[in-house]
Amino acid sequence: MMTRFLLGCVCFCLAGCASSGSYRAERAEDPYEGWNRGVYAFNEGVDAAILSPVARGYRAVTNKPIRNGVSNFLNNLGQPVVFLNSALQGKPEAAADTFGRFVINSTIGVAGLFDPATAFGIEEHDEDFGQTLGHWGVQPGPFLMLPLAGPSNVRDLVGFGVDAALDPLNSNDFEGDTEFRISRGALGAVSARERLDESIELLREQPEPYIALRRNYGQSRAAAIRDGQEAEDPFADLPDFDDGDFFDDADW
Repeated sequence: MMTRFLLGCVCFCLAGCASSGSYRAERAEDPYEGWNRGVYAFNEGVDAAILSPVARGYRAVTNKPIRNGVSNFLNNLGQPVVFLNSALQGKPEAAADTFGRFVINSTIGVAGLFDPATAFGIEEHDEDFGQTLGHWGVQPGPFLMLPLAGPSNVRDLVGFGVDAALDPLNSNDFEGDTEFRISRGALGAVSARERLDESIELLREQPEPYIALRRNYGQSRAAAIRDGQEAEDPFADLPDFDDGDFFDDADW
């Protein structure tokens, strides 16, 4: 009984150390928490006043096929950047898939409004320069909340800038280019907000929405860099022990 009591004390201390370590790690990941929370509150205000009503109005006046067509069109415009980042990450199969999807959806799919490439079994990939940096070992750096843009980190902020420079629709001049880019950004924001409406409401139901958002963003970006593969478990090779392996129930 005394042995089990001491083991319980050790486990309690280890749990306390782990919680303390986790808390310190989170503080290290978010050294600008005061600023970030202020930006988060600002974004919530803009969303409540403008973006959410517009997105819900967009849902009300359109049907799902139309919204899917808009989403497909916007997604297709981003495929050249996905292709470049797939190549930069040394993923020739993903780059080939992306190139094939872009050609098929831009032609048979009527400028990307439809997605016949998926029907043909060509896998879709989603790569950006933030993921490319992460793929080659660049650490994310501190968490950041960006005005209007939402959650990010130093690595992804740099990646966002590089992706914008790599995008042919941003780097090439053409008639009406400014109007096109503004329209693309506004439509993309409304389309994304409409798709995420239920997820955002679920997030707001959490006891600490800001912390839930920060954790979710970090985990989802880490998973994206791993291409959805599970993180390696450092304790995977340890054997499983039963309580009876150490203690006799009669002793308790």
